[in-house]
Amino acid sequence: MGRSTRRDRTRREFIADGARLAAGAAGLAAGACFPDVGGRWPAELDGCHSAAPAPVAGSGRVVEVYDAQSVAGEPATTIQPDVVAAMLERALAALAGSDDFWPLLLPGVDASTRVGLKVNCLNQEVPTSLPVVRAVIASLRARLGLDGDHLVVWDRRYDELERSGFTRDALGVQVLGTVASTTDASGPGYEIDHCTIAPGKTARLSRIVTRLTDVTINVPVLKTHGVSGVTAALKNAYGAIDNPGDFHRDVNAVLPAIYALPPIRDRFKLTVCDALIAITVGGTSSPADTVARRLLVASDPLALDRRALELADELRAARDPPLGPVDRSITGWLDQGHTLGLGAREVELVQLA
Repeated sequence: MGRSTRRDRTRREFIADGARLAAGAAGLAAGACFPDVGGRWPAELDGCHSAAPAPVAGSGRVVEVYDAQSVAGEPATTIQPDVVAAMLERALAALAGSDDFWPLLLPGVDASTRVGLKVNCLNQEVPTSLPVVRAVIASLRARLGLDGDHLVVWDRRYDELERSGFTRDALGVQVLGTVASTTDASGPGYEIDHCTIAPGKTARLSRIVTRLTDVTINVPVLKTHGVSGVTAALKNAYGAIDNPGDFHRDVNAVLPAIYALPPIRDRFKLTVCDALIAITVGGTSSPADTVARRLLVASDPLALDRRALELADELRAARDPPLGPVDRSITGWLDQGHTLGLGAREVELVQLA
């Protein structure tokens, strides 16, 4: 397919999708929500599985940038957008080893590529912050020439995105939930066919991943988690499936298995972890308890999660009174992720201040 054809196709898809969401058309999403209507048995989605890559040797680079001026005030906190934008540019340049970082971090991506930013709006008190997302968007637009029809900020539900301040008016790009809300199935919806995650357990993937974007930048928030220990790169992929609540048991096996699905593994190219304001004591629904003033960036999601876990331990130890480390009995998914070829076992940490 030639470049001009691809560019026309992506514009049509994005514009049509935005119109569907605005109009509240439920046809596509409703069909995806009820795959068995009419006696149709769930089928395996094409491309769900492929041979797992070999375990990654060596270490994965993670860049962590800290700036004391990035968040002003405590406990009343205000994120400083200009500082955050500079932090992001420094971090990405250090990760790529070049000031011209996007061609190295996202090879082949140009103005015709459909790029998604997968944010996390599950906790309305601690969502991915708008300044971080704006900084990523501004950099992509300035350096790669991407326009608002080729960028989409997304999560599982539009109502959660909207409550967190993610709208087209606020960002100048497409903002999509896979569905509109728990009671409104309009939106791109999920694939009708399923992917097998574990014996007897299947999930359907968001069509934002499978059909509406070519590349995804993963933009999670640093949070501790009662089931997985920490949530960052890999756990944020739970927002790309229709039934994440079914996968909070046997997490050491299913968490990496979800991320290892080729439509996710092959499209999620970069993680920018928002650790400006974090949760280090409670779970994912708890209020923020730590102002960490950091961004973590990595092309290796497993290395980033290992550093996120270490950072959570450091922030917990710095509390008064200090807290012990995150329970390692629930973080075996890191080693299983290495077995599945998702990333390195060791971290090459580059810290910038």
